[in-house]
Amino acid sequence: MKYSLGALLIVGFAAGVFFWGGFNAAMEATNTERFCISCHEMNDNVYQEYKETIHSSNRTGVRAARAASSIAADRIPR
Repeated sequence: MKYSLGALLIVGFAAGVFFWGGFNAAMEATNTERFCISCHEMNDNVYQEYKETIHSSNRTGVRAARAASSIAADRIPR
């Protein structure tokens, strides 16, 4: 069975857009503090320590959140 180059390119492009959208949705869903501490190990140990540091509570009110330390910028402009 032969497929034309144009058809393969269209299908490949559509599949790429679909999978990129799925990847982006997964990144948005997991890139939150709530998701990060949903694991009992994080919530019971690391997060408890974090709440007591200057990274969580300081005089300026700026918090160093998980997203700020791991991911530089939005992947999709809002």
